[in-house]
Amino acid sequence: MTEDKEFKERELIPVRMLDEYIYCPRLAYYEMVYGEFVQNEHTIEGKNRHVSVDAESGAMPIPEEFEKNFRARAVTLSDEDLGIISKLDIVEGKNGEVSAVEIKKGSGPDSGAWPADITQIAAQTAILIANGYKSESGFIYYSASNKKVEIPYTADVEKDLVATIYAFREMLSSNTTPAPLVDSNKCNGCSLAGICLPDETLFAAKLTEDEDIRCLYPARDDSIPLVVQTQGMSIGKSGEEFTIKKYREVLGRAKIIDVSSVNIYGNIQITAQALNEMISREIPVCHFSYGGWFRAMTTGMPHKNVHLRIKQFEIERNKEERLKIAKSFVLGKVKNSRTLLRRNCKEQAKSALDELSKLIEDINKCKKEEALLGIEGNAARIYFGNLAKMIKSDIGFDFKKRNRRPPKDPVNAILSFCYSMLARDMTIAAMKTGFDPYLGFYHKPRYGRPALALDLMEEFRPIVADSVVISAINNGEVKPDDFITRGPSCTMTGDGRKKIISVYERRMNDLVTHPVFKYRVSYRRIFEIQTRMLARYVMGEIEELIPFVTR
Repeated sequence: MTEDKEFKERELIPVRMLDEYIYCPRLAYYEMVYGEFVQNEHTIEGKNRHVSVDAESGAMPIPEEFEKNFRARAVTLSDEDLGIISKLDIVEGKNGEVSAVEIKKGSGPDSGAWPADITQIAAQTAILIANGYKSESGFIYYSASNKKVEIPYTADVEKDLVATIYAFREMLSSNTTPAPLVDSNKCNGCSLAGICLPDETLFAAKLTEDEDIRCLYPARDDSIPLVVQTQGMSIGKSGEEFTIKKYREVLGRAKIIDVSSVNIYGNIQITAQALNEMISREIPVCHFSYGGWFRAMTTGMPHKNVHLRIKQFEIERNKEERLKIAKSFVLGKVKNSRTLLRRNCKEQAKSALDELSKLIEDINKCKKEEALLGIEGNAARIYFGNLAKMIKSDIGFDFKKRNRRPPKDPVNAILSFCYSMLARDMTIAAMKTGFDPYLGFYHKPRYGRPALALDLMEEFRPIVADSVVISAINNGEVKPDDFITRGPSCTMTGDGRKKIISVYERRMNDLVTHPVFKYRVSYRRIFEIQTRMLARYVMGEIEELIPFVTR
């Protein structure tokens, strides 16, 4: 084997990563470097098939004491020379020789084995040899076809193995994410398709002109946020459920698998067992004040994608690059503001629509951040000056102008509450992707403010948050008696917040056609897609950041 000292001292590569690398280098990079892993029906089936071999059983003698036949399961060994490590499903010892047996859930090809599987079993054979055992071949068992294929450890197989390991090392050291596979059937069953976004990335990078972009992931998330706001309640864990109690009485239950985030308002307790479960399953806990201000988030370890954060900080220090990204956010916000006015005001706001169209042209021509701030301020003044025209005038809600901290009327109270929930969702999306949510490209860093989340939510303020406010009021889902006025300030009652949360989550679950990729997905999916496309831009995979603009 190689005697290269630097090669030997690097981090050991899990052998299964070599299998993933041959199947798809981008998949291996996301799993190895970024720590991304998502379960789907294929990974769950594979895991279930491995239950019997994942549990350690059977004794495996050292080479010097190998006298009797043996069969051991779940044996972890490494080869320091090659720099690889593996958990071998089964090791069989017969007549002085040992062989690795790798269990696969599929049926395999008509003859032989898949190239990636050959490399994996070759690596396991090399590990056995490096540990002093005599091994001339290994086996791959395809459980779906009940077929056991022998893979001899020849000189050519060893040469291919070493070449694959070196290629994998070079990929890691490049700090560059491999390009997606082009129109590959492998993407159809990949659990990371929603993270990789192969067709979207290739299209945005202008590496393909194919506009038939596949939606390779569910249009909606299966999980939803858990919201607890009644003061004095506590969240615990019982089996596979979170329990919501008050004075030891269970008032509600939520299956853990169905929970995307936990949102607590005011004085809500969480038991250590429940919190540990949330952290282990990467369920963020969002802390709000009783009045609805987004204050903090509890999560596990930060995302492994440190290279993305390095690039994020580099771009933040580059005025020209920072302005490009900021213009995209503001352009999306103003265009969507104009669309909302056009849909709901028609001829009543014609002059406002014309003024916003002019400002959209100014954004495209803008050369300085200070000028962009002025354009956005003018657009906000025009937009909020016409917001009242989108609200029915005969149902007791009066809106004069935007105000906050604290809001002074019911409409502003709902707006602030919805913006707080939107900031929460964008903070989660940013952290899930690997960004630092507190360093933005448009909003300046400020203690305790998730500046990047505020950046990301700009284009969605009108079409998500403001749309929720207009719908809730005009449809009579929230009424004037759902608010409490104290002096000059106004806040929602507990029941009022419940109603707005319900309307907000309904909006988040709405299917909408992506203006660029043309498929229909929920707004919650759109949030993640836009955040990941920002990551593609930051990492240099695409040259243009396209805002989400509805028609």
